[in-house]
Amino acid sequence: MYSKTRFPIVGTMLTFIGAAHTALGVVTWATKDQDTDLSFWFTEFGVAAVALGIAVIEVERTRGYVTTPILAATAALAASGLAFEPVSGFLTLLVPLAFGVRSYRANSPIHSA
Repeated sequence: MYSKTRFPIVGTMLTFIGAAHTALGVVTWATKDQDTDLSFWFTEFGVAAVALGIAVIEVERTRGYVTTPILAATAALAASGLAFEPVSGFLTLLVPLAFGVRSYRANSPIHSA
């Protein structure tokens, strides 16, 4: 099912989080406000999150929901990040994760039977 009408919210959120991370990394590098290492990791994760978000958008459009492996990987990333940095940007991953789980439960063939 290719759904042009359903808005790919999870992928869009991940792309937005990645874009914000990339921008923050560039700003911290340009202002020399933080270590170069920190701005590198902000930018690096941001670019990876944008790529992940774009891929998730395609999955959402094709299937109509986010698949279990994507949800599991997002949950693992959020859990590991929060274990090391409890008050951090990893909290933002919980929002698209919650929307993804909700969409999966409402639209997956396993749950809609």
